[in-house]
Amino acid sequence: MRKRAIAGIVLCVTLCSGAVAQVLGKIDYLEGRVDVTRNGERLKKVDIGMPIENLDLIQTSADGVVSIAFEKASGLTGSLQVVHGSTALIRQDLLSGSPTNEVKLMAGSVNLKVKRLAGMKKAINVRTPSSVLGVRGTEFVVASFNGSSIVACKEGEVFCASYSEITQTRSTDSGASAVPGTMVELLESGSVNTGAFPKGNFEDNWKAMQNKWKNYNVELITADPVNFMNQFVGNWTEYSSKVESGTAALRSNVVLKKWLDEARAGKTGGGMGEFVREGPSVMKDLVAIRPNMVIAMISWYRLQELIPLVPQGAMGKKLANGQTVRAFIAQFNKSSASMASSVALFTAAEKQYMLRNDGVSPFIDF
Repeated sequence: MRKRAIAGIVLCVTLCSGAVAQVLGKIDYLEGRVDVTRNGERLKKVDIGMPIENLDLIQTSADGVVSIAFEKASGLTGSLQVVHGSTALIRQDLLSGSPTNEVKLMAGSVNLKVKRLAGMKKAINVRTPSSVLGVRGTEFVVASFNGSSIVACKEGEVFCASYSEITQTRSTDSGASAVPGTMVELLESGSVNTGAFPKGNFEDNWKAMQNKWKNYNVELITADPVNFMNQFVGNWTEYSSKVESGTAALRSNVVLKKWLDEARAGKTGGGMGEFVREGPSVMKDLVAIRPNMVIAMISWYRLQELIPLVPQGAMGKKLANGQTVRAFIAQFNKSSASMASSVALFTAAEKQYMLRNDGVSPFIDF
């Protein structure tokens, strides 16, 4: 696989017309607290006019909202709005010689008004833990909670297919289109449902439908919080530990340290010859940590959704691993900071690799 990757590097240098854009957009609206993590570090100041780069992680607090206007160089026109209590990663990859844009919604909700520019094969994909949404130019909203997603379209059409975050594959058997008047729900089980979306004020109706949908899921969780937590406690305990080991390897990688130092100094490294020598070292550690990172992140985000909903009366109950709910939550909260640091470093390492490889991710063969 390493030989394929190096061969791909040389081929890409020869054939690709251009690398992906570094700056994908700029913040044009902001309220409340919004955090942006870039190159492994949380930025100290986030304000209107600030550029948003490829692989920036955006997090909004309970009162935070941010709108990002896409730059022409991204191949898109329009905007992305990340609403309160949400986490999203925006990225652009070079696949089959053409840039592709994606918003990965880890938790919460995003609103998109987007149109592809001439020459682009497609506008953008939105990926949630349970769905992948193919967009060619439209205005729509998507929310994710408890492993499921709902999508409503104000204009145009969005094709919605079920998706597995663990296998990183979309279903080829089921899917449905969200169009004005029809919304789509994608369940963690892979089921895809459609239903009527009310006529009238789109924003007001979306807020009402989203609240009703989320409240239904909250009621399911609060009725049996131990059962829901048990679905993720085991994986979190096992895979977060493996992520710690993988993160230690990344932190001790002298090439990655050099790359990140160059990023802080505003540099992007040397030429392709230097990358051919250095790249395999970082790729090796990224490939080693990735499977554990994927599973740990799923458990991490789901537990972050679940824990605030656990009633006090359930705190003394025992989980499948023998811990009380209270003891596990205390341990989870302590280890969350470490996980956040690991995710930031992993994303920074992938970004620096892509910057030196004309936008091609080390995971292109996966």
